[in-house]
Amino acid sequence: MPLAQQLPAILTLVTEHMREPDFKIIVFCVTARQTQQAAETFQKMGLPALQIHSRMSQSARTKTSEKFRGGTNMIMFSSDVSARGMDYPDVTFVIQVGVPSDKAQYVHRIGRTARAGKSGSGFLLLSDFETYFMNDVKDLPLQRATLQITPQQVAAVQQALAQMDPKTGEQAYQAWLGFYNSQKRIRWSKPELVQQANNYAQTIGLSYVPALEKKTVGKMGLKGVPGLRLA
Repeated sequence: MPLAQQLPAILTLVTEHMREPDFKIIVFCVTARQTQQAAETFQKMGLPALQIHSRMSQSARTKTSEKFRGGTNMIMFSSDVSARGMDYPDVTFVIQVGVPSDKAQYVHRIGRTARAGKSGSGFLLLSDFETYFMNDVKDLPLQRATLQITPQQVAAVQQALAQMDPKTGEQAYQAWLGFYNSQKRIRWSKPELVQQANNYAQTIGLSYVPALEKKTVGKMGLKGVPGLRLA
């Protein structure tokens, strides 16, 4: 799924699954800031979206965790703080957005559903540059699927993004750049990485490339790479 269609694709999946009674959906994202950005986008669309990730205080995470554990008819966007050791009963659907770090992480995430004799299902949403991961899970029973994204769903996402705090998008951009900078199996050059990150910024509603501090760029090993803006 191209990056530009990622949020509409999540909306398509969530909307379809919300037709089921007592739905309980977890959407895993690759970074804490992407988790926040996606959750707030879906909240702007009026959907029952929670968020849980490492950038929240422990008390806030506990409150969200307890609410999701005891409730139904809700969606929780999560970083990997919920991938292991968290028992959420009756999760009906798990969406994984972006490449898992390894096969074990994929299995732990999908293992949040279909527990204790209950049924459940999952969906792995990869961009074209992440499809190498399918070799890691070729022994698992995954099936390729297609999604029909409607113009109405695209418009709903764009309208929600227009209402977002730009700071949330800026933080998500920096986190996305850092995460994919560490994914060496993608084999991007540094300029290609920056170009993809700048494309990502557009998909989350930013009309500009966020500026990064020089020390951040230095830590990522991206000094002098064209396409970056320095604060």
